Amino acid sequence: MPTAYPRRSAWFLILITFIAFISLGLPDGLLDIANPRIRDTFDIETDVFSLIFVTGLSGYFLSSFFAGQLVTRLGIGLLLSASCFGTALALIGNALSPAWGWFVIVGLLGGAGAGAIDSGLNTYVATQHGPRLMFWLHASFGLGVTSGTWLMSLVVNSGKTWRLGYAIVGALQIGLALCFLITRTRWNQPHLEANQPPSQPIRTPILTTLRIPVVWLGITLFFLYTGVEITAGRWSSSLFMEGRNIKAEAAGLWVSAYWGLFTFGRIAAGFVGRRLKPLTFIRLAMVGAMIAALVLAWNPFASSGGLALGAMGFAFAPIFPMLVSLTPQRVGSAHAANTIGFQISAAAIGGAALPGLTGILAKAMSIEAMPVVLLIVNTTILLLHEIILRSPHLNENQSASRLGVTAAHGDR
Repeated sequence: MPTAYPRRSAWFLILITFIAFISLGLPDGLLDIANPRIRDTFDIETDVFSLIFVTGLSGYFLSSFFAGQLVTRLGIGLLLSASCFGTALALIGNALSPAWGWFVIVGLLGGAGAGAIDSGLNTYVATQHGPRLMFWLHASFGLGVTSGTWLMSLVVNSGKTWRLGYAIVGALQIGLALCFLITRTRWNQPHLEANQPPSQPIRTPILTTLRIPVVWLGITLFFLYTGVEITAGRWSSSLFMEGRNIKAEAAGLWVSAYWGLFTFGRIAAGFVGRRLKPLTFIRLAMVGAMIAALVLAWNPFASSGGLALGAMGFAFAPIFPMLVSLTPQRVGSAHAANTIGFQISAAAIGGAALPGLTGILAKAMSIEAMPVVLLIVNTTILLLHEIILRSPHLNENQSASRLGVTAAHGDR
């Protein structure tokens, strides 16, 4: 009978997990700096360049949506290894792209790899560890974006082509894929702190999970939350400069403070979160975000908007990791992998759709529509979360019997 793996091995897997989430943010950082140089290389306009976001989002959505099924069929370790190899091929394909069409096509593979990595790691931490590690896991993504911008800046400022930056990160991804491959058998074993017997992996059909009402409420919640998080960061600079006549330097500083406090908040939450009950913590964060949005829309004095934006970033910090960590409790472990995959997919769509809708409203009305959108969505998030808490949750017996879930070695 398999036993829990040693503490040293558990910490090694945690280290790989953090490195993998850092690597998840690296391509975003690369693209932020390489964007104009890539357009110059292929002689394309900004609207054509947007195709890379479409293919990346499509691959991300598909892989994360089916990640629950892939986890139960392949195991987390093998899925992560294959996904890292996929992202490595995509990055190297970016570096070698002879034409813009090729760059766009490999973006589909890169998005698919990123979606599977995101869902797989979130599933692992949510089921094998607690919220504390989840907070730090998501903070490491910000470190990855920052590292990617630094690496690409170093490459292009030294006179080298942007292709070198993609090649370097692609090579790093191959090394990470090998680490996941070597350790693949360890990822589904309980760690020592779990103090529980190992269990057979549960294979739950997607349609079975989608019949659960609370799953759909969770999908909606992730769509709205990620949308409002990205909207706040993407449109605040325009709000300050165009709507409130704040200088570009000051506006940039406030937006930087938003993301800085967001990252700091996730690190701090790993320490503070153990002192608060999870539901108390997440409620405080949601109420704080709603109040910050109200102040941003009200704008009672000159610097109130910037202060409110920073406070909102700090309040947002624990929400996503905490929601992921609480998913197994809401739907039962048999449905956790599927549900987390659905939620990550919804988050990707929300992160693209809500900022786009806000831009349309800002053009039709004024940029001051943005803080109103933030207030409405933050209030809706708080109310929806309370509805979820009052919804009937599944226990393991319900998950395994009433909904017809089968063990991985049983009938399909």
